[in-house]
Amino acid sequence: MCPAPSEISKVYAARIEDHGGSSVSNINLLALAVAAIGLTSIEAHAEKIDLTGFKLTFDEEFDGRSISQTGATTTWADIRAANRYDANSDIGFGKSSFLDSASGYDPFAVRNGALTITGIPYTVRSGYPGSWQSGLIHSRQSFVQSYGYFEMRAKFNSVPGTWPAFWLLPATTLHPAGRNGSLWQELDVVEQYGAYTQGVYSTIHTTQAAPSGVSWNFFSSHPEISSGFHTYGMDWEPATIKYYVDGVLMGTKPTPDDMAGPMYVIFDLARDTPYAANAAAMTMDVDYVRAFSKDPNAVAVVQAAVSTPGGSDPGLYGATSAKAPPADVLTLSLYEDAYKGDCEFTVSVDGAVIGGVRTTTGTKAQPQSLSLPANLARGAHKVTVNFLNDIYEGQGKDRNLFMAGLKVDGVARYGFGDMGAGGPHTYAIQIP
Repeated sequence: MCPAPSEISKVYAARIEDHGGSSVSNINLLALAVAAIGLTSIEAHAEKIDLTGFKLTFDEEFDGRSISQTGATTTWADIRAANRYDANSDIGFGKSSFLDSASGYDPFAVRNGALTITGIPYTVRSGYPGSWQSGLIHSRQSFVQSYGYFEMRAKFNSVPGTWPAFWLLPATTLHPAGRNGSLWQELDVVEQYGAYTQGVYSTIHTTQAAPSGVSWNFFSSHPEISSGFHTYGMDWEPATIKYYVDGVLMGTKPTPDDMAGPMYVIFDLARDTPYAANAAAMTMDVDYVRAFSKDPNAVAVVQAAVSTPGGSDPGLYGATSAKAPPADVLTLSLYEDAYKGDCEFTVSVDGAVIGGVRTTTGTKAQPQSLSLPANLARGAHKVTVNFLNDIYEGQGKDRNLFMAGLKVDGVARYGFGDMGAGGPHTYAIQIP
């Protein structure tokens, strides 16, 4: 991420921190801004979002609450497994810890069709001492998708130190640390800083060695951004990534070569480090999070009941939603050789991922059954299980995934499948 060039010295005098956990000293801020490709202050262009030909694939209207620590049985998880600090918190970033309600402080509240995240100074013994207590939720276990349009409608505030964000991370890293140093893949749809209310930021973090290998940034000028609800969207496609505010195009960049695999949705309210001493509570209100795909094999979802706090709903921009849930049930019977943790994987039908990242604890003696909604018309189909976290450290020190069988609507369509090696494993099935 990168601040507006005009605000580097006065707003980020100490440092800024990115979602990957690294920090950038003030000395390097201007250099980063100059080096970043496409860092611009952009006024709205005439082009507006048009999703004709897209399907609605994810829809969270926040008419109820579905949040847990792991996300195993809920839409959202509020702790990132790799970033857990203690039993009930995520280490966070900036001057923040992200808490689960079991900590004694609940940062989340659902009311009037919106989710409110509230951040306050340190009060309970969870999270790192002295940090602000706030919230983050992600969809890794329930929803991942390659390419498409992702949008959040939200209301930010202008309290100095607020740092709300809506972003995507890969289900698994395409190029791990080692290609171009310690860089990573991340798509920041929007970040806003309460200390500077004149606009919002969008960033592409990439390991791609050229042309930048660091990050590609947009600054979009919107002096009205801290008043009322606004929509923030990103159309991520194989060739280009486009950013939108209130349905209007803000900027376009070519898609880096490491932005090809499925990613999951995150949003959070962090505390910006230079303003940690400001005791004013901070809030972020989210009306909805929606995702769309133009993959013909993507499974559309039924749109949930729409609520519109703070104004009218913009609709689906020409996209279609399902009239009913998928007609078929795909059931996989899975087990593992566990080693240093359980197997993680995604399941795709004809190239489109169904749901999110799955975990199995099944054994050969007692496989675990996984049932997924699908639309499987007559004819040939390909079911792909992508084994994400394979490990091999010698004989008897490896993690392996196996499929004992595959059924469609209760009828066996495939038998045993050995997925000992990591990566995608595809099984051809025929529906008569």
